Amino acid sequence: MSKPRNRRWWYVAAAGAALATGAYYYFAAPSGVSSADVPTYTVQKGSLQINVLQGGEIRALKNFEVKSEIEYITKIISLIPEGYQVSEEDVREGKVLVELDASELKAKIVDHDIQFQTTVASYIEADENREIVKSENQSVVRETKNLALFALMDFEKYLGKVSSETLLKSRGLPESVESFDKHVANMEASAAMAPKSESLGGAPKELPLPRAKTVKPVITARTDFAALLDANVGADGEAQQKLRQLQDELLLHKSEVALAKQTVEASERLAAKGFINKSALENDQVSFEKVDLLVKTATTQLDLFKKYEFPKQCETFLAAYQEALHKLQRTIRENRSKFAQAESRFQTAKRRYDMELAKKEDLERQLKACVIKATQPGLVAYGPINASSSYRYNEPIEEGATVRFRQTILTIPDMTQMGAHVAIHESQVKKVKIGQRAIVRVDAEPDRQLEGTVAEVAVLPDSSSSRYTPTLKVYPSTIHIAGLQDWLKPGMNAKIEIVINQLDDIVYVPVQSIEVENDQHFCYVNSGASLERRPVKTGAFNDEFIEVKSGVSVGDAVALTIPKALSLEGAPEGAAPAPKKPGETKPQKDKSKADLAKS
Repeated sequence: MSKPRNRRWWYVAAAGAALATGAYYYFAAPSGVSSADVPTYTVQKGSLQINVLQGGEIRALKNFEVKSEIEYITKIISLIPEGYQVSEEDVREGKVLVELDASELKAKIVDHDIQFQTTVASYIEADENREIVKSENQSVVRETKNLALFALMDFEKYLGKVSSETLLKSRGLPESVESFDKHVANMEASAAMAPKSESLGGAPKELPLPRAKTVKPVITARTDFAALLDANVGADGEAQQKLRQLQDELLLHKSEVALAKQTVEASERLAAKGFINKSALENDQVSFEKVDLLVKTATTQLDLFKKYEFPKQCETFLAAYQEALHKLQRTIRENRSKFAQAESRFQTAKRRYDMELAKKEDLERQLKACVIKATQPGLVAYGPINASSSYRYNEPIEEGATVRFRQTILTIPDMTQMGAHVAIHESQVKKVKIGQRAIVRVDAEPDRQLEGTVAEVAVLPDSSSSRYTPTLKVYPSTIHIAGLQDWLKPGMNAKIEIVINQLDDIVYVPVQSIEVENDQHFCYVNSGASLERRPVKTGAFNDEFIEVKSGVSVGDAVALTIPKALSLEGAPEGAAPAPKKPGETKPQKDKSKADLAKS
């Protein structure tokens, strides 16, 4: 047998009548009233739907909010009427929905543009200066590099390739053009290393700058250049050439001395025999002495070259080469410092330029945002559509009103996806699960029944409701309504029945016919002339009916009121006691439906 489909108001009226009748019996009815005067209900058998009934509000599941993008408080110049239906044509034509005051923003743009032009000039100057410093550094390094290379070539030219390479290796210096190029490349690569920094909260963390690698010369004992000169006889350096020249001159003068000596000896023999005069002999002797002096001079020159001039020249060329390398290293470091300063000025100017450019673009964006055009069709509502009345009163949306940054001016709900917002009491929230079926009835259309599904149930109670009533704990929930309903509008009041369970083929009676006493349930059955109090075992219930598992049968007539003032004749053992007379202690009142649930 199916559940009766009477309207809810009928049950409310019946319950009211039953309560009135019960009150009459309790306070005014004399003892001995017959059972025929008590309203009864025939026990039924059929299906019983267990649900949670809550009041709610129709809302759009998706809302397009038009907010103020001006970063200061501004005024509304013009506003589209509330309730205007934005069409697809309005979206295509770019219909203006809101116009905000842009006078202050335009003044800010003019002031900022002057500052922005100065920033652009500084940025260009820093960029060009960086390129100039870079070019100058390259020129200076190239010149210094050539000087060092020429010093190497001069040393190699003077001492000879083999000797110079041997000596430079012993000093820990680049010994050839190839090794020199590698050495310079290593210095430049080391100097070109950029300092690494880690960002922490937007601020760079300073780290020590890497230093260019310095090739320290190996400190060795003083070189014996004379021995090096003698050991490299026949080498191709200028020193060997000069040595051979001095040695050849000495050898030539020695040959001349031998010839002059033979000439003097011959002249002396001829003079003794009287073949030549004394003057001729003296001339030959003077020639011999001159040649002998030349030999001594050549010997001295050779010794001076070996002991002094050759080591001095070697040390001079070597020192010039070393100094050229040091100067090259200093130049690379100085260039790195100059370029770092230029780069720092450039980066500072670039960051300032980027910041000012972003500010300029933001001001232009805000100026453009002063005119808000339609981008989505729908019904126009002022302010946030789900806001409370107090919020709307505190921040009215009208022409001339002020709006703050990110304040919602208009809301265009998506009418194709509607739902219901409901606040479920904490005593019922445990029964509600996502995915349960819900029946939605709108107050404006009570004859229409909408199907829905529980989509969201809050984990925590609503804090806004507990702010004014701390003892009230409700959990906001959302019901998705199936199908497209053109007549639904956001803000409509609705009643939502969330179907918890569906019981079939059960016996049930109205909830007001059950009495709870000492955690036991009773009902009063009309047995003819009197009411019989029977213990019953109950089950699940809704707002109207309760399941009875035992104690009554289908067709029994149960009282819709608890006859406290009636005299129960023929009641079996365990029946309710006779009603108290006026002036005696008032009997225990009926327990509520919550007590039924606890029992």
